Amino acid sequence: MSRLLFFRWLICPYLFEGLGGIIVGSTTGVPLFLQKTEAYAATRSIELIFSEAIVEMIDFEEVYHWVFREPTIGHKFPGPVIFAESGDLITIKLVNELDEPHAFTIEAKLNPFTGRLTKVVNIPPIMPGSSRTIRFFAPAPGTYIYYDPLNEPVNRLLGLHGTMVVFPKIGNTPYSLPPANIQRLFNDFGRTAHFPGNRWNRQRTWIWHFHTIDPTWNREAELGRSINPQDLINNYVPRYFTINGKSGFFAAHDPDTSPFGKIGEPALIKTVNTGNFIFSPHVHGNHFYVLYENSIKQKNVVFLDTYTLKPMDRKDILIPFIRPPDIPDGAWPPIEELTQVLGGVSQSPLQYPMHCHNEPSQTSAGGNYPSGVALHWKITGDLTMGLDFSSHLSSSFKKNN
Repeated sequence: MSRLLFFRWLICPYLFEGLGGIIVGSTTGVPLFLQKTEAYAATRSIELIFSEAIVEMIDFEEVYHWVFREPTIGHKFPGPVIFAESGDLITIKLVNELDEPHAFTIEAKLNPFTGRLTKVVNIPPIMPGSSRTIRFFAPAPGTYIYYDPLNEPVNRLLGLHGTMVVFPKIGNTPYSLPPANIQRLFNDFGRTAHFPGNRWNRQRTWIWHFHTIDPTWNREAELGRSINPQDLINNYVPRYFTINGKSGFFAAHDPDTSPFGKIGEPALIKTVNTGNFIFSPHVHGNHFYVLYENSIKQKNVVFLDTYTLKPMDRKDILIPFIRPPDIPDGAWPPIEELTQVLGGVSQSPLQYPMHCHNEPSQTSAGGNYPSGVALHWKITGDLTMGLDFSSHLSSSFKKNN
């Protein structure tokens, strides 16, 4: 019997609750989204508790989930982002306060000798009421998924998942020993006519954590019923599509999720998919560079506007924050457009969408559009011209920046 009959912990991501973050070791270069919107824990040890909560969907439907809880920042869906530098010693205490066994793994690092992907850590089942402490060194810089692999993909889909981001201790890229084309790209930022402005700063890093929810199976877990993985795979129908735990309007206007900045301030986006759906994110306004795919640093840095994100994929992209190429010289900066306000909301054309080209993901609850995976990225000025567009915007737009 679920303890929720006696106690209900409600996660309301639509009441401006954002991603949580845990910083292991140095707090240098904490991403802007944590500085602006969410308290974070700076520590050399982490406690993650297998717990449960009711998570509110975009249509106010309340759906039972298994979630990770961290004592400092509470219950989180998805789990808190773990930030570390390569080589840092990480200590994680895992506590199971649920009614069934749960396990923990971090997926996946590249073995430089075999070229194969292996798990960073893989902890066997922890019994109800028990705990286990693990210690390991942060792997090579990159993007990783931590999750409960038991009954795969059941426990992961029911909410036990999160992201770990590892940065290098030195260098001007997000990786150690980057391929020549990645190194050249980052060397060019702030030094060439095509990329005027600043060098990339690790503070300008965002997470796009894609996920799906079919409440049918969450209800089975809430009632304490066992779930056969093959039955779930055969009958899973996503009803909600989330990015960082939010959908639609609330994702689009969340600075945790929607990148912002001036021309000349490139932004790194670390994307993961823990759902049961193939996403196809498409970015307007700027093309982006694909840097990293499932622990493989890309030798050929392609320039795209759409990419594929399969279940359990991990990909890093970089939005250069250059002037949108369809705006001619004579129309820049677009001061006249920036002053247009309707209903107290700026009609600035410098908010560009990111949405998914796999159309069901743009809906929720069986067809409500656009209430799925969609957000904005915002150009707030031009660093190269010393312009701050916020001086022309309505107060409501300023607040969201």
